[in-house]
Amino acid sequence: MSTSIIKVGLVSFGMSGRIFHAPFIERHPHFELKLILERTKSNSKLAYPNARIVRSFDALIHDTDISLIVVNGPTYLHFDMAKAALEAGKHVVLEKPMTATVDEATELIALAKKKGLQLAVYHNKRFDGGFKTIQQLIATERLGKLSECKIAVHRYRPEIGPKIWKETAFPGAGILYDIGSHLIDQILVLFGWPLDIHADLQIQRAHGTVVDYFKIDFIYEDFKATIVSDMLTKEAMPSFSLTGSKSRFVKYGNDPQESRLAEQPIIWEGIGEDTAANYGTLTHLDTNTTEKITTEIGCFDQFYTNVYDVLALDKALIIPPEQALDVIKLIEWAMEFGVKRVD
Repeated sequence: MSTSIIKVGLVSFGMSGRIFHAPFIERHPHFELKLILERTKSNSKLAYPNARIVRSFDALIHDTDISLIVVNGPTYLHFDMAKAALEAGKHVVLEKPMTATVDEATELIALAKKKGLQLAVYHNKRFDGGFKTIQQLIATERLGKLSECKIAVHRYRPEIGPKIWKETAFPGAGILYDIGSHLIDQILVLFGWPLDIHADLQIQRAHGTVVDYFKIDFIYEDFKATIVSDMLTKEAMPSFSLTGSKSRFVKYGNDPQESRLAEQPIIWEGIGEDTAANYGTLTHLDTNTTEKITTEIGCFDQFYTNVYDVLALDKALIIPPEQALDVIKLIEWAMEFGVKRVD
């Protein structure tokens, strides 16, 4: 593909489309957000007046000007939509989780290769400032020999939310697929494939029908990594905690990019900079002294910069679909432990 403008079609203008996809596509000088699928509403018109609203998925994928389709609808539709887009000759950005099943993900990867098309999966939490910070601490061996790593996302949402596709037992619903896919991806990036796992999956909220709590331990040769998420925690809890032979690192707070992208107008300057109050603390175990660690700058924009480089400049994907497939493999492995209802 040449370095001319890449025209993009967006499958959904819900939260994912408004916050994580449309702003970065619009801001990139070599993308044009040409079509947005809104079946009944026209919410995108004010923010993106140059994009045309279409009312059907067929209209989106059969537009001959469109080169790239962003499939960001409900997870249970990912496979069918991505498959149809690939068969129509379009490159695809696929919102995480990639698909609801390993078989679906495997089929999409094979189809993309057969068609000579790119399939990129939006695991944007690789570009969180907090995650980049622990990557840097591990890479520079400031922690020493690692013995434990915990990554957590706690929320307080005791009532069942209005998004039916997330709260009802559709394929790929529940926070194991939602938040869990991000955290599993982060663990795989840091440490690779585990020797074993142990998963505790629960439905904790009254009237819940899908997993809303998980704790998964990843067992490696000489240490353990843990991910946890739930919907019933009010108090502030660490988002990252790591212990090594030299020091321990603890960080609170969420990456600020999502909340800043939700504001209108978006203030791009400093969008990935953490607040000083959320900088992590490194405790040196030999002296019991502490220091604040400035959070690395988050950079969600790197995803679409990479997609452009892949399509126009023949670079490699930062997140190849095979890595996203590994996430689904681990989700299915975790599901083998079963789900307990505890409400």
